[in-house]
Amino acid sequence: MIIYFDYWEVITSIIIIYLLCVIAFRFFFHKNWVFMIYFTIFYIYLAGVVNLTQFPIYATEAMVSQGNSVWEGISLVPFATVDVKTYILNICMTIPFGFGLPFLMKASGKKTIVMSVLFILLIESSQFIIGAMVGYMYRIFDVDDIIFNFIGCMIGYVLFILFRKVLRYFYKGEPNQTPVLFRHVI
Repeated sequence: MIIYFDYWEVITSIIIIYLLCVIAFRFFFHKNWVFMIYFTIFYIYLAGVVNLTQFPIYATEAMVSQGNSVWEGISLVPFATVDVKTYILNICMTIPFGFGLPFLMKASGKKTIVMSVLFILLIESSQFIIGAMVGYMYRIFDVDDIIFNFIGCMIGYVLFILFRKVLRYFYKGEPNQTPVLFRHVI
């Protein structure tokens, strides 16, 4: 069996989780509509990352019987294979995380680093855990991915800092003139 991201069960689960988050943020944490817009955009981004990094999940008998060791799914040696395209794609995939996180929470540099590391480790470890559970390592826990995903997150955060400086420059001294969507990031 191969499980794709577009299976109705997966899509339904993502929608239900989103709705539960919206209810919690709106009614229990009293978040405003600006936060909800940012949350929705960030949630769609995270769903896309899950699609790219976790799906499809291959769970066919032929693959399992062919087998490969769980340890074949781990690459702990940095730059053991040089794949520039994969490096660039890993960076591009995580730039939105570093840029978008400060829109959802007051994220200092330290907090962004911690959240980025947790996010990246969650992606990589879930690939390993799913492969181990299925009995076939279809994805690789790769230290290169961790390095370049982290670089992408930090590039995104630096872009956010530059974006915030530009906003402050254009709207200095006139906070009421700042567009509502950007008031809390200045």
